[in-house]
Amino acid sequence: MMRLIQKRYFFIKNANLKSCVNCMNFIEEKNNYPYEELPNDKLYGKCKKFGTQNLVTGEIDNETAIICRNDNNKCSSMGKYFEKKLV
Repeated sequence: MMRLIQKRYFFIKNANLKSCVNCMNFIEEKNNYPYEELPNDKLYGKCKKFGTQNLVTGEIDNETAIICRNDNNKCSSMGKYFEKKLV
């Protein structure tokens, strides 16, 4: 008896695009409490390239990576400003 093998195809949206976690401009969100976990570290990561500087304190508030990737005037889904992390 011959058995047919079915091929399964998976279509992952954005699989061919660059990921922020592999970019040197990505800032991972750090957890200050050892017993608490963030729901998803990558979701809350920020980008060094985009942000706003407080005029009084000089402190920089970086944009979240997901906002930068969804904005065509910033990095966009294509990762215009992607710079591969050096290992």
